[in-house]
Amino acid sequence: MRGAGVVDLGAVEGFPLPVDLAALVAMLVSVPVAEVSGAALVNGVAAWQQVIAMAQAAQATFVRELVARTAMDPLVRVADEVACALVCTRRLAQDLVLRADATAAHPVLADAWATGGIEARKIDVILTEAQAGTSLGGAVRDAVIHDAVAHAADLTAPQLARHVRTMVLAADPDAGDKQRVAARERRGVFLDPAPDAMARLIAYLPAADATAAFTAIDALAGNARVDGDTRTVDQRRADAFADIFTAILDRQTTPDGTPLPRKHGQRTALQVTVAASTLAGLDNNPGFLASYGPIPAQVARELAQDATWRRILTDPTGQACVVDTHTYRPGADLTRTVQARDVTCTFPGCRQPATRCEIDHRTPYDHHRSDHEQGLEPQTCAANLHALCKHHHQAKTKRWWQVTYDPATGVSTWTDRHGLTYARHPTPVLVPDHALHHRPPPPHPGNPPF
Repeated sequence: MRGAGVVDLGAVEGFPLPVDLAALVAMLVSVPVAEVSGAALVNGVAAWQQVIAMAQAAQATFVRELVARTAMDPLVRVADEVACALVCTRRLAQDLVLRADATAAHPVLADAWATGGIEARKIDVILTEAQAGTSLGGAVRDAVIHDAVAHAADLTAPQLARHVRTMVLAADPDAGDKQRVAARERRGVFLDPAPDAMARLIAYLPAADATAAFTAIDALAGNARVDGDTRTVDQRRADAFADIFTAILDRQTTPDGTPLPRKHGQRTALQVTVAASTLAGLDNNPGFLASYGPIPAQVARELAQDATWRRILTDPTGQACVVDTHTYRPGADLTRTVQARDVTCTFPGCRQPATRCEIDHRTPYDHHRSDHEQGLEPQTCAANLHALCKHHHQAKTKRWWQVTYDPATGVSTWTDRHGLTYARHPTPVLVPDHALHHRPPPPHPGNPPF
């Protein structure tokens, strides 16, 4: 097959097709989808998957060049820039940057990707599993990767992972223990919000620790069974699991009696924002649970029954109003106001809850300036403070990014070293009534600038 001259897509016997990206796209967009055979439709799906792989490989060449032009911490710095450009999470951008950088060191992998013979998911599998054999010599590792590329077209990603792992263990019998140690370094607990005011709490642990935790929870669930209890065993396990941590928050101590640590002078607790009118039952506007997101009004009311409440005034757009201080460190009230207003880290796309962020001065605090004597606006005020996670706080401190803030709109504008700007729009702590009414769509912005 050459060019775009394919008459019967259903007659294609295998992929990838030996054609460049532009020609393949030109051929596929000319296919009369409603008129071709079922075989042609299936092959068309596979051909478009080849297009996706080839396009990702082409995208990676731009990422590699950007990394090559970055002198300081290129993988970290470029990942932030890519995350803003693609409006994606930093984790996803890091994967893209690391994949582009790693394939450059393995031409056979880069070539297979560029021709559409392997997709990004399988590239990640090969690189991850091949890196487990840390004591493999360069030639042996190259042989493992060559073998993986040769088998990639016939194996799913999990099958390919097992195949590469087998090859690594055969070449490096000690790799299994090295991989176990490396995997242990990635242990963690993750909150994954789900619909309907539910969430998944995912713990990635060594097998023995995970089994011990499940055994204890299972025992608690068994003890919780009483006559008339209609809960399933899974429901009892879930309730027993939750009871452990709600009891810790209620007592503010760990099981051995150690007090829970405080941050910004505040006790460890859930943070729920809800309108007084909603608590009174006058409306059913959603509340907001920190670290999770919007919750139904009834859930907010249930949480309010045993809560300690603090008043936060909001403007008509739903943003928290401001207080200020003439000291460097914001007080507890100002800190809570900034956290409530920002909701998360204020770097575009970052989802780190503000309660787990650092409070930073947008314009660095000048310790030599006397606000009282010069009649100036306080430096430590809500307009000059924002919540930043540790990573993005350091990136700003290193001057990788410049940030400005418009207090009238609540928009933070971040500018990178290339002069590209990205807006982080405010997250209202309450939903204004007018936002719940249907509004016509905005006017079409016109043709794109290309």
